[in-house]
Amino acid sequence: MVFVFAGGGPLGCGGASEGAAGPETAASQTAPKAEEPEQEEVVEDSGTLDILSDPPQDVVLDGKPIGKTPLTNYRVKAGSHDVTFLDPAEGDRTMSVNVSPGDHQTVKLDHPPKIREQK
Repeated sequence: MVFVFAGGGPLGCGGASEGAAGPETAASQTAPKAEEPEQEEVVEDSGTLDILSDPPQDVVLDGKPIGKTPLTNYRVKAGSHDVTFLDPAEGDRTMSVNVSPGDHQTVKLDHPPKIREQK
């Protein structure tokens, strides 16, 4: 299994002495954008999720905040995942989804219809 991590910069123990100029300097490294959730890119054994709700809501995937809906083509490892929609007004809702390698799933929060009493 091969894992590639997005936005993490170079990995390793280094080796250059302090202050030595190399091909990568602090100025050439960029931090991930705040509005884009950092996600793990898995080259093999992965699938993608579209996570939707109306109105837009914050989403937690397997206990980690990943952003606000709509989220499209969000890459995840194959397997079972818990998608939680954070809704302070009506209560949080969690759905489980099973993603196979190469699979694309849509998780959509549909609010139940409002019930009116007839007189």
